[in-house]
Amino acid sequence: MSYLRTSRKGTLFTPNRLEALTDGIFAIVMTLLVLDLSITGISQSSVQTELPRRLLKSWPEFLSYVMSFIILGMIWISHHRMFHYIKRANPMLMWINILFLMFVALVPFSTRLIGDYLWTQVPFVIYGINMSLIFIARLALWNYASGKFRLVDSSINPSVIKRLKLFIGIVPLIMFLILIGVSFINIIAGYVVLWLLLPYGVLAQRLTGSE
Repeated sequence: MSYLRTSRKGTLFTPNRLEALTDGIFAIVMTLLVLDLSITGISQSSVQTELPRRLLKSWPEFLSYVMSFIILGMIWISHHRMFHYIKRANPMLMWINILFLMFVALVPFSTRLIGDYLWTQVPFVIYGINMSLIFIARLALWNYASGKFRLVDSSINPSVIKRLKLFIGIVPLIMFLILIGVSFINIIAGYVVLWLLLPYGVLAQRLTGSE
Protein backbone atom coordinates (compact mmCIF):
# COMPACT_ATOMS: atom_id res chain seq x y z
CA MET A 1 0.00 0.00 0.00
CA SER A 2 1.49 3.35 -1.07
CA TYR A 3 1.10 6.13 1.47
CA LEU A 4 0.70 9.65 0.20
CA ARG A 5 0.91 11.66 3.39
CA THR A 6 -0.20 11.85 7.00
CA SER A 7 -2.17 14.83 8.27
CA ARG A 8 -4.39 15.77 11.20
CA LYS A 9 -7.26 14.11 9.30
CA GLY A 10 -5.40 10.80 9.16
CA THR A 11 -3.24 8.83 6.77
CA LEU A 12 -3.91 9.15 3.06
CA PHE A 13 -2.80 6.51 0.60
CA THR A 14 -3.38 5.43 -2.97
CA PRO A 15 -6.57 3.38 -3.50
CA ASN A 16 -4.90 0.60 -5.51
CA ARG A 17 -5.18 -2.07 -2.80
CA LEU A 18 -8.79 -1.10 -2.17
CA GLU A 19 -9.59 -1.53 -5.86
CA ALA A 20 -7.78 -4.88 -5.91
CA LEU A 21 -9.83 -6.12 -2.94
CA THR A 22 -13.04 -4.97 -4.63
CA ASP A 23 -12.12 -6.72 -7.89
CA GLY A 24 -11.31 -9.92 -6.00
CA ILE A 25 -14.60 -9.94 -4.06
CA PHE A 26 -16.62 -9.31 -7.23
CA ALA A 27 -14.79 -12.14 -9.02
CA ILE A 28 -15.52 -14.56 -6.17
CA VAL A 29 -19.17 -13.51 -5.77
CA MET A 30 -19.89 -13.73 -9.50
CA THR A 31 -18.28 -17.19 -9.58
CA LEU A 32 -20.36 -18.36 -6.62
CA LEU A 33 -23.50 -17.50 -8.59
CA VAL A 34 -22.78 -20.17 -11.18
CA LEU A 35 -21.69 -22.73 -8.56
CA ASP A 36 -25.27 -22.73 -7.27
CA LEU A 37 -26.42 -24.13 -10.62
CA SER A 38 -26.40 -27.91 -10.55
CA ILE A 39 -28.35 -30.88 -11.87
CA THR A 40 -27.82 -33.96 -9.72
CA GLY A 41 -29.48 -37.23 -8.86
CA ILE A 42 -30.00 -38.53 -12.41
CA SER A 43 -29.13 -42.14 -13.06
CA GLN A 44 -26.92 -42.89 -16.04
CA SER A 45 -29.67 -44.92 -17.70
CA SER A 46 -32.17 -42.03 -17.69
CA VAL A 47 -29.87 -39.10 -18.57
CA GLN A 48 -31.09 -38.91 -22.15
CA THR A 49 -34.71 -38.28 -21.16
CA GLU A 50 -34.42 -36.88 -17.64
CA LEU A 51 -31.67 -34.27 -18.15
CA PRO A 52 -33.60 -32.10 -20.68
CA ARG A 53 -36.66 -32.18 -18.40
CA ARG A 54 -34.61 -31.19 -15.35
CA LEU A 55 -32.88 -28.41 -17.27
CA LEU A 56 -36.23 -26.95 -18.33
CA LYS A 57 -37.51 -27.25 -14.78
CA SER A 58 -34.46 -25.31 -13.54
CA TRP A 59 -35.17 -22.21 -15.65
CA PRO A 60 -35.87 -20.01 -12.57
CA GLU A 61 -32.37 -20.72 -11.23
CA PHE A 62 -30.78 -19.94 -14.59
CA LEU A 63 -32.87 -16.78 -14.96
CA SER A 64 -31.92 -15.49 -11.51
CA TYR A 65 -28.26 -16.30 -12.26
CA VAL A 66 -28.28 -14.29 -15.50
CA MET A 67 -30.10 -11.38 -13.86
CA SER A 68 -27.75 -11.15 -10.86
CA PHE A 69 -24.60 -11.67 -12.93
CA ILE A 70 -25.51 -8.78 -15.24
CA ILE A 71 -26.52 -6.49 -12.36
CA LEU A 72 -23.28 -7.23 -10.50
CA GLY A 73 -21.34 -6.60 -13.71
CA MET A 74 -22.96 -3.19 -14.07
CA ILE A 75 -22.31 -2.38 -10.41
CA TRP A 76 -18.64 -3.35 -10.82
CA ILE A 77 -18.24 -1.22 -13.97
CA SER A 78 -19.77 1.86 -12.34
CA HIS A 79 -17.76 1.27 -9.15
CA HIS A 80 -14.62 1.18 -11.27
CA ARG A 81 -15.71 4.47 -12.85
CA MET A 82 -16.07 6.06 -9.43
CA PHE A 83 -12.54 5.03 -8.50
CA HIS A 84 -11.28 6.62 -11.70
CA TYR A 85 -11.99 9.93 -9.96
CA ILE A 86 -11.01 8.88 -6.42
CA LYS A 87 -7.29 9.65 -6.19
CA ARG A 88 -6.75 9.11 -2.47
CA ALA A 89 -8.09 6.82 0.23
CA ASN A 90 -8.22 6.86 4.01
CA PRO A 91 -9.40 4.43 6.72
CA MET A 92 -12.99 5.75 6.64
CA LEU A 93 -13.25 5.14 2.89
CA MET A 94 -11.87 1.64 3.44
CA TRP A 95 -14.56 0.81 5.98
CA ILE A 96 -17.36 2.19 3.82
CA ASN A 97 -16.07 0.11 0.90
CA ILE A 98 -15.87 -2.99 3.12
CA LEU A 99 -19.50 -2.40 4.13
CA PHE A 100 -20.38 -2.14 0.44
CA LEU A 101 -18.56 -5.42 -0.28
CA MET A 102 -20.31 -7.14 2.64
CA PHE A 103 -23.66 -6.50 0.94
CA VAL A 104 -22.25 -7.56 -2.43
CA ALA A 105 -21.16 -10.86 -0.89
CA LEU A 106 -24.80 -11.55 0.10
CA VAL A 107 -25.98 -11.56 -3.52
CA PRO A 108 -25.46 -15.33 -4.14
CA PHE A 109 -27.66 -16.03 -1.10
CA SER A 110 -30.50 -13.71 -2.16
CA THR A 111 -30.19 -14.91 -5.76
CA ARG A 112 -30.56 -18.52 -4.64
CA LEU A 113 -33.72 -17.56 -2.74
CA ILE A 114 -35.48 -16.08 -5.76
CA GLY A 115 -34.24 -18.95 -7.91
CA ASP A 116 -35.85 -21.47 -5.54
CA TYR A 117 -39.01 -19.42 -4.86
CA LEU A 118 -39.43 -17.29 -7.97
CA TRP A 119 -43.04 -16.23 -7.51
CA THR A 120 -42.93 -15.78 -3.74
CA GLN A 121 -42.84 -12.24 -2.41
CA VAL A 122 -40.59 -12.68 0.65
CA PRO A 123 -37.49 -13.87 -1.30
CA PHE A 124 -38.10 -11.11 -3.86
CA VAL A 125 -38.21 -8.48 -1.10
CA ILE A 126 -35.03 -9.91 0.46
CA TYR A 127 -33.32 -9.64 -2.93
CA GLY A 128 -34.53 -6.06 -3.35
CA ILE A 129 -33.33 -5.11 0.14
CA ASN A 130 -29.94 -6.71 -0.55
CA MET A 131 -29.52 -4.66 -3.72
CA SER A 132 -30.81 -1.49 -2.05
CA LEU A 133 -28.19 -1.85 0.70
CA ILE A 134 -25.49 -2.17 -1.98
CA PHE A 135 -26.55 1.12 -3.58
CA ILE A 136 -26.95 2.87 -0.21
CA ALA A 137 -23.39 1.87 0.75
CA ARG A 138 -22.03 2.93 -2.61
CA LEU A 139 -23.86 6.25 -2.46
CA ALA A 140 -22.37 6.82 1.00
CA LEU A 141 -18.92 5.98 -0.37
CA TRP A 142 -19.21 8.46 -3.23
CA ASN A 143 -20.70 11.18 -1.02
CA TYR A 144 -17.86 10.78 1.45
CA ALA A 145 -15.10 10.70 -1.18
CA SER A 146 -16.43 13.58 -3.28
CA GLY A 147 -17.77 15.78 -0.48
CA LYS A 148 -15.66 18.95 -0.29
CA PHE A 149 -13.35 17.18 -2.80
CA ARG A 150 -12.11 15.13 0.17
CA LEU A 151 -10.57 12.25 -1.79
CA VAL A 152 -11.14 13.19 -5.43
CA ASP A 153 -9.07 15.45 -7.63
CA SER A 154 -9.91 19.08 -6.86
CA SER A 155 -10.00 19.79 -10.61
CA ILE A 156 -12.92 17.41 -11.21
CA ASN A 157 -15.94 19.04 -12.81
CA PRO A 158 -18.73 19.37 -10.20
CA SER A 159 -21.20 18.15 -12.83
CA VAL A 160 -19.37 14.80 -12.89
CA ILE A 161 -19.85 14.45 -9.13
CA LYS A 162 -23.56 15.20 -9.49
CA ARG A 163 -24.04 12.83 -12.45
CA LEU A 164 -22.37 9.92 -10.69
CA LYS A 165 -24.37 10.54 -7.52
CA LEU A 166 -27.64 10.67 -9.45
CA PHE A 167 -27.30 8.03 -12.15
CA ILE A 168 -25.33 5.28 -10.38
CA GLY A 169 -26.51 6.01 -6.86
CA ILE A 170 -29.86 7.66 -6.32
CA VAL A 171 -31.84 6.49 -9.38
CA PRO A 172 -31.08 2.74 -9.12
CA LEU A 173 -31.71 2.88 -5.35
CA ILE A 174 -35.12 4.45 -5.97
CA MET A 175 -35.89 1.80 -8.61
CA PHE A 176 -35.12 -1.01 -6.18
CA LEU A 177 -37.26 0.61 -3.49
CA ILE A 178 -40.07 0.95 -6.05
CA LEU A 179 -39.86 -2.70 -7.09
CA ILE A 180 -40.01 -3.76 -3.43
CA GLY A 181 -43.19 -1.71 -3.02
CA VAL A 182 -44.67 -2.95 -6.30
CA SER A 183 -44.11 -6.57 -5.23
CA PHE A 184 -46.68 -6.08 -2.45
CA ILE A 185 -49.25 -5.44 -5.18
CA ASN A 186 -48.07 -7.80 -7.92
CA ILE A 187 -44.91 -9.91 -7.94
CA ILE A 188 -44.82 -10.05 -11.76
CA ALA A 189 -44.85 -6.25 -11.94
CA GLY A 190 -41.96 -6.27 -9.48
CA TYR A 191 -39.94 -8.45 -11.85
CA VAL A 192 -40.78 -6.12 -14.73
CA VAL A 193 -39.27 -3.19 -12.80
CA LEU A 194 -36.27 -5.36 -11.94
CA TRP A 195 -35.58 -6.20 -15.58
CA LEU A 196 -35.95 -2.52 -16.52
CA LEU A 197 -32.82 -1.96 -14.44
CA LEU A 198 -30.77 -3.77 -17.07
CA PRO A 199 -31.29 -1.29 -19.94
CA TYR A 200 -31.09 1.53 -17.40
CA GLY A 201 -27.65 0.28 -16.39
CA VAL A 202 -26.45 0.62 -19.97
CA LEU A 203 -27.96 4.11 -20.18
CA ALA A 204 -26.32 5.12 -16.89
CA GLN A 205 -22.90 4.15 -18.26
CA ARG A 206 -23.44 6.48 -21.21
CA LEU A 207 -24.71 9.31 -19.00
CA THR A 208 -21.68 9.12 -16.71
CA GLY A 209 -19.11 8.20 -19.32
CA SER A 210 -17.78 11.62 -20.17
CA GLU A 211 -16.52 14.57 -18.20
